[in-house]
This record gives sequence, structure tokens and C-alpha cells, in this order.
Amino acid sequence: MSVLAVIVSAFLVIVGAPSSVADPSTDPDLAQSVAAHEEWSNEASEISVGHVDLGPRLIDGQWRAGLRHDAESGAVWRDPNQTVLRVNDAAIMTAPDSADYPFLADVAGKPVYVVPQTQNPSVVWLGWNTQDPAVTATIDRGLTMRVGPVSGPGRAWLFLQSGTFGKPLLLADSGAAPGDVWIDSGTHVHANWAFSAPGTYTATVTFLGTTTAGEAVAASTTLRFAVGDATSASEALAMAAPAASGSGSGSGSGDPAAGASQGAGSSSANPNAAGPGATGSSEPASPSSEGGLPDWAFLAIIAVAAASLLVILALVVARSRRSRAEQAAAIAEADSLLTPPPTAKGKGSGEADTGSSDSAGAPGAGSSGAPDAGSGGAPDAGESAAGPGLVDRGGEQ
Repeated sequence: MSVLAVIVSAFLVIVGAPSSVADPSTDPDLAQSVAAHEEWSNEASEISVGHVDLGPRLIDGQWRAGLRHDAESGAVWRDPNQTVLRVNDAAIMTAPDSADYPFLADVAGKPVYVVPQTQNPSVVWLGWNTQDPAVTATIDRGLTMRVGPVSGPGRAWLFLQSGTFGKPLLLADSGAAPGDVWIDSGTHVHANWAFSAPGTYTATVTFLGTTTAGEAVAASTTLRFAVGDATSASEALAMAAPAASGSGSGSGSGDPAAGASQGAGSSSANPNAAGPGATGSSEPASPSSEGGLPDWAFLAIIAVAAASLLVILALVVARSRRSRAEQAAAIAEADSLLTPPPTAKGKGSGEADTGSSDSAGAPGAGSSGAPDAGSGGAPDAGESAAGPGLVDRGGEQ
């Protein structure tokens, strides 16, 4: 039974346990293709509705982070520092009062502004992608998207939710350390962006990765949000990027909320794309078994599982051989007990022959005229010695 358990465990290690990560191809709303050499714009703009993706690009050997806007005239990449993302009043929702949303406990039952994970035609739909052809051809497996620090008059959250009734997964919180989100190369993801109060918010976003040649690369930018219909877009454009040091929260004062050097935890799952995870670490997040492991980790897991199977096989063979040897020894011992011993030619037989000869010679001696002690009623010495030899066959027995 223990051998079977080890084999099953090794199989699960190789195949992987069931994951909450869904295949992005199952969501038709996320199906898209990004062409090479799409237009890049540095013009100031405001986007209040429609589809927008944040993502890395490689242009003329330079790494950039941009906003891919599905405009009516076609897809255009815009400089986030020159783009205001308007979260209008149509985005107002009531924060859930549920134990599944512990990070929203302070605003439970209150109105919040939400850029939803599922598109609302009246609200800007913000996600991210790693589908630029130059990026997919250069990056090894995927990148880490670091969100934070965040500054603004209220608190901001980024979280994912699997399905209608799935529990949320917090990826970033303006009141905590910056959150790292793992994104597999060539994927398209959307999540929930929530803000507790109207006003202008800025968030630093950095993409970190390693090329197939082993070179570490990075691209950083600042997202600018004008939350609420009455918030000024020009104020959002003029707002400074959040500070990168210190610790604080994005509530009340408008002071920048900066991430601590170490995060408060880690998580990995994504209902819309394969492989992203989130951690609160100040270093790039390592891909998880649910979000995407590096090639060497898969190879190591397979090697360990294969070695375990070989050890188990060797133990089974050794046990089988030992059982056969023990069985052969038992058969040999049984044969030795069942075989009768050979007849022994002992001393008693010789004595019997000698006694017979003596008995045969005794009458001859009597006939020669020698006085026979037997005639006098007393046995002679020869007869007394021969008698016991004929009767007692104890030695032969």
C-alpha cells in the first residue's frame, strides 16, 4: 500500500494538482491578437469607455510599458504617463459585506468605484496582456507585473474573482506592500480595480522579466486614474508619481502609499489566464505550480519523480529475489528432512559375525576330548561372551 501511495504521489507531482487557473481560451471576450509594429502615441488623451490593456512592448530594442487602446480606428498603444483612465460614476457599486472579502471590510456596504473584471460597456475596461510579438519572441516563459506603490485620496485594490461565485484573490492593495503578479507570455487578463473614494490616483507599474538569453529586463510606467465624473483629468496628468519608499495607506490624506521592502504574503491564481500569481515580495515573484513554473523546476520535479520510481522498482526486485532465495532454502531444508538416512554398518554386526564363528568352533573343541565346561553345568568363557553377542543387537539398532 505504501508503494502504491508513493507512485500516486509521484504521478500527481508530475501531472500537477487541479488548479483554479482557467484556460483563457474558454473566455471568448479575451480572445484577441496583437500585431507587430502597432502604432505608439505620446499624445495626451482620456479614456472613459472601451477596452484597454496595460502591457510591455519591445520597440527598437527599448522596453516600454504602454496602454493598448482598442480605438475605433484600430489598436493604438498610448503612453500611460500621457493617458488618463476615467472611472466615471457608472462604475459605482456597493462593496460586498462578506467574509470572502476581508480586504474590503472597511468599506463593506458602502459605495465604491469598480472597473470590473467582466466588461461593463459604460465603464473603461482595464486589463493587461503580454501578447506583443517582440515580447513573446524574447521573454522566457513570462513576466512579473509589480503594482505599487499607489497614491490617492482613498484606498485602491486589485483583485481577481473566479466565476460568479468564486472567492476573490487579492493581487495588490494600496494600503500594503506592492503586489507582484506573474503573467505567462502571450496571455490576456482582466481583473477588478476598486477605489474607495473619488479623486485622482496614480499607481506605479513595473514589468520584470528575463529573456531567453538570460538577460534581466524591466519596463516601468505610471497609471493615472480620474475617479468620479467631477474629477479633473488635467489634475491627474499633473499629479506626481507615487513615492517608492516608506509605508503608508492610500486613505484620506492623499499621501503616496508606498510598498514595504517585504510583502505580506503571496497568492497565485487567475480565472482568466493561465499562469499569473501574486506575491507581496519586493523581488520578482517566482512562477508558481498553479501559475507557471520555470523549465528547470519542471525538469527537477520530473527527475525526482523518475528517481523515486526507480528506487521503488529496485526495492521490489530485491524483495522478489530475496523471497525466491528464501523459498529455495525452505525447499532444500524440507527435502533434507524427508530423505531417509542410509543403513549404517556398525560394530554390532562385526560382533555378531565373530560370535557366530565362535559358536561354530565350540563344538569342535568339545569333540577333541577337551573337558567341556558346559557338561558340568557351568558355561565356559567363550560361550558366555558369544551369548550376549547373538542376543544383544543394540549396537545395530
